[in-house]
Amino acid sequence: MTNRVLEQYEKGQLILDGTLGHLTTKESALLQIFWRKLLEAFTADASELKHAPAAPADAAKSTSKRSDRAQSSAAPSEKSTSSASSWFGFGAGASKSEAESYRQTVKQVAPQGSCPPEFAAQGRARTIRDAFWAATLCDHPDVLLLRFLRARKWKVDDALTMLLACLRWRLDEDIDWAIWNGEAELNYALLQRGIGAIHKTDRLGQPILYIPVKMNDPSAQPAEQIIDYTVYLMEVARIMLHPPAEKVCLVFDTTDMSMSNMDWSFFKTFLHYLEHYYPECLGLVLIYNASWVFNSLWKLVCPLLDPVVASKVHFVQSAADLQKFIAPENLLVEYGGKNQYKYEYVLPRKGENQRMSDDKARKAAMAERQAACNAFEEVTRKWANAEAATNSQALADERAKAADSLVAASKAQDRFVRARTLYHRTGVIDDDLHIHW
Repeated sequence: MTNRVLEQYEKGQLILDGTLGHLTTKESALLQIFWRKLLEAFTADASELKHAPAAPADAAKSTSKRSDRAQSSAAPSEKSTSSASSWFGFGAGASKSEAESYRQTVKQVAPQGSCPPEFAAQGRARTIRDAFWAATLCDHPDVLLLRFLRARKWKVDDALTMLLACLRWRLDEDIDWAIWNGEAELNYALLQRGIGAIHKTDRLGQPILYIPVKMNDPSAQPAEQIIDYTVYLMEVARIMLHPPAEKVCLVFDTTDMSMSNMDWSFFKTFLHYLEHYYPECLGLVLIYNASWVFNSLWKLVCPLLDPVVASKVHFVQSAADLQKFIAPENLLVEYGGKNQYKYEYVLPRKGENQRMSDDKARKAAMAERQAACNAFEEVTRKWANAEAATNSQALADERAKAADSLVAASKAQDRFVRARTLYHRTGVIDDDLHIHW
């Protein structure tokens, strides 16, 4: 059977079936039905949203809301700690006195006036409608819905259930709070180690996320801070995903790794999040330089993967193998490429988040986005409820124009509700969310 993921690289062209602008008549009709059912649910109370399927029993989990954890971890603790999350017990560190860096966050070391102000909560989403528009961020709404449709093989009811569960997770996990605070509430040492670095794109234009496993130390920070960092990476990656490249290429580097580097609970959490909360965001996984240690563990992990995810995993052992997927000018020198980039974490700079304190400008931007949401919603109701015969090109054009206005308003709002990230700081992401590699 042909592996469609690898086929794209052989032909040098993304397979765009089922994405925005590349829908069959049947898929367009299913998207209409999806919108119709979602709009019918919009007025329901957000508290009625159901949870997604539970994460695996040994996956890392949040034990409290992010905003509550941030208040309780301002200072290092003197209690003894040990690694609770590791591969089958391997990597569990001995009990030790908690180091200063164990819970130290960026805001504790960043220059005064560099981190975002206190979170300007707008009130918890009251309806499903509120929760949905908060979750779309700067995405074209159809792009978001199509991710869930493809993930559930175009079964509308299953896709709707999955989307609503994702909205519940985003509310429960304070994702808007996490986006507002950005790196300020993340573990400083974790960011310095560079466990996840996004740089350049693969041969299909998909952003590359490098994960050097040897840099991971499950005992160096609380498991919850690893979860927070994972969400941060996924939300940053969302900014970089622009059609037609809607997925990331993950380079999982196992060079010089040992059992102490592998975090089983984190790995399960990562897969659970990808499957349930960030569907259709993973394009390819390149397992680089796999040792006998990883190969042995892989035999245990592989049966746990969704077959679609498993089809995206490919083992590579050399620079030549990697260059089938990543052009030499984009591939880092340490992997046999020509790109000189070296990850280095840069602390927030004084004044970079000053706009977030401008209440008047923020509220104006939010009001403009809300008006754009209303306009898109109004035309989408007409489109979703129209008979195929009357679903004119004029209506489609009106909806496309409304979508463009919504995305523009969302980007204008973003600078007031999202802390600047390393990628803003280093010029990769500009104020209009354009990407400059």
